[in-house]
Amino acid sequence: MTSSGRLLQGSVKSKDGLAAALQEVLDGYAKLPADQRRPNAVDGEIKPQPAPPPNGLVLTIYDRPLGRDSKGQYRLPDGDDFGGLRTHAPHGQRSSLWLKEEEWQSLLPSEPKKGQTHAVPARLAKRIWLYGLLPQTLWVVEELWKPNALQSGEMHVVVDAVEPQLLRLRLHGSVLLSSPGVLHTWPDRKFVKNIENRYDARIEGVILFDRIKNKATRFDFVALGDFTGRWFAGNKGWKEATRDAPVPLGFAFELDQTAYELPAERRRPRSFMHAYTFRVAEQHYWDPDLWLADWKKRQSK
Repeated sequence: MTSSGRLLQGSVKSKDGLAAALQEVLDGYAKLPADQRRPNAVDGEIKPQPAPPPNGLVLTIYDRPLGRDSKGQYRLPDGDDFGGLRTHAPHGQRSSLWLKEEEWQSLLPSEPKKGQTHAVPARLAKRIWLYGLLPQTLWVVEELWKPNALQSGEMHVVVDAVEPQLLRLRLHGSVLLSSPGVLHTWPDRKFVKNIENRYDARIEGVILFDRIKNKATRFDFVALGDFTGRWFAGNKGWKEATRDAPVPLGFAFELDQTAYELPAERRRPRSFMHAYTFRVAEQHYWDPDLWLADWKKRQSK
């Protein structure tokens, strides 16, 4: 589509002809008059993406289903994994999680010593689990973990190394999330049955903190476990992963080093969970306990 809103369609429709289709559209665009390639002037107010919290951190999140070989080793899906079916977005989806300064600072011991261990504060842990472990590849933004989805979980920070300039921390833990779901046909959405969406995972990661600059330079961790419940197999519709045949599901979190460096017009948007789920009650994004309390109140009505 051009900047002025004109849709350019090619004649190549084969699933294996993407390169040719893109070239055809590019050639068509080059033949357009210059005034049709330029954007049209429109009335309205420019609204840049909201800025992340001052001195906070932005974690980019990628999730994707995985396969498992005969030896139990994880790999990319292949062959008959998931009954030969594939998710609608098999190559991973990107989301994000914003952390306030006091949240990531809470992970740093005041007087660090090698081997020292402390628990991740409950509110931060819940935010990571409920808002970060959202399988976009499986749910295509049609599902969320319910506010009461947390069944059990723990996360701890261990001091790995203390140097004059560098503090190295290791993050580890586990979590079990469970929410009721509904399996229905697609695209007509006829009810099939009630099911349970469930994710049982381990968490491991590394945090590096520059003690001179008072800045986190690395915040990488992964969650890896089994998912059961409904998932979207593209044109094959909604399917159910069972306890006997779960979907191995992985999440990777990494520090977005550009979040506070890019100008407003190039800033990445907030996550779907943040921008849409909590567009009315912003405080619920920062406090999952408030979200749970409000949800319980509405359930009673």
